[in-house]
Amino acid sequence: MLRFLEVLFLGFLCGLIPGPVVTAIFTETIRKGWKSARRIVFWAATGELIMSVACVAAGGLLHPESVVFSVLSMFGALILLNLAWDLWKVEEIAEEEPLFSNRRVFFLSLLNGMAWIFWITVCTPQAVSFGQEVRGGQWLFILLFELGWVASTLSLCYLFGFFRPYFQSNKKLHLLYRTIALLFAAFALKLAIGSASALLA
Repeated sequence: MLRFLEVLFLGFLCGLIPGPVVTAIFTETIRKGWKSARRIVFWAATGELIMSVACVAAGGLLHPESVVFSVLSMFGALILLNLAWDLWKVEEIAEEEPLFSNRRVFFLSLLNGMAWIFWITVCTPQAVSFGQEVRGGQWLFILLFELGWVASTLSLCYLFGFFRPYFQSNKKLHLLYRTIALLFAAFALKLAIGSASALLA
């Protein structure tokens, strides 16, 4: 039972790590409310679920320094830059404007090279070990991790909702969007530099 709670807690903590998905959740909560941001959580979780199943199924055969992750990160950086540009152009809340389409969120999560490396180096060995302790434990590991991740990100949706009235009443809302756009651009730059360095090495 303690082992189950450890995996659940690991997933919960990972959901709180600042990154593109958390930033997208914050922005969508300010735009449309926390109920709308739940959609981002579930589409991001779907992308990560596919990633985690692929990692565990492969048993960590790919080395963390494989060129595959550099290529994934490069595509992820392009998606982040595109999103940053869309956010930069926002002047006011336009709820009908789909900044975070389901497909964009899905690929944002799936093409996160750092998440792939995390799953292969940290989670896959634990999942394989769990599978040796409990029948089907590797798949139970994924399920528990994802449940913890979804629980924490949904909690963030709810917490960010408390700030919505303040930001909506602020006449400088476009400055918030531009700040978030710069964050996305910074995430993209970090991914691109890391990917380029790995490809050139």
